[in-house]
Amino acid sequence: MEQKTKKVSLITTAIAVVAIIAVVVILTILMVTSSNPKKSVDGLLTNLKAGDFEKAQEFMTGEDSIEEDSLNEEAQKYLFDKLSWKIKNITEENENATIELEVTNKDFKTIMTNYSQKIVKAVFGGESMTEETSNKYLLEELKSEEVQTTTLTKNIQAVKEDGKWKIVGNEDLTNALLPGLEEAIDAIQ
Repeated sequence: MEQKTKKVSLITTAIAVVAIIAVVVILTILMVTSSNPKKSVDGLLTNLKAGDFEKAQEFMTGEDSIEEDSLNEEAQKYLFDKLSWKIKNITEENENATIELEVTNKDFKTIMTNYSQKIVKAVFGGESMTEETSNKYLLEELKSEEVQTTTLTKNIQAVKEDGKWKIVGNEDLTNALLPGLEEAIDAIQ
């Protein structure tokens, strides 16, 4: 009789453990697959930092998409290698959200200024400017350890599409991710 009780007890314990594991797995799946603005921002930025532009695109919507073909693979790797972020605030209203995002990345004003100076110096030095040479100069600046990081806080937008939150790809997002780029472009113009 005692042996039968032990077997029943073991079976009951095993069933309870399996049930607990099943509940934990289901809850984990729900948490991972559920969508909210924070998870979408984190998904986008984590994939950009990892250089996975295709996966990052899954978290975006809008006209400004990530143009992975415009830079070679090595340059893409250095665009966001110093990227870090902190979500300061999220305001949701129906199918729209405004996300106050503190972003740290390379100072793209410095990168673009140095890059432009190299191009001008090369052209005035009689060097023929090819796309390959231009890309080489840009890569040198992206890889430069002398370029400092800069931190800024910007508001970006998210919208709910088909039950999932997507970050709106627009000028605000570009300016948040590439701090100083807009200023550099304005200075060149």
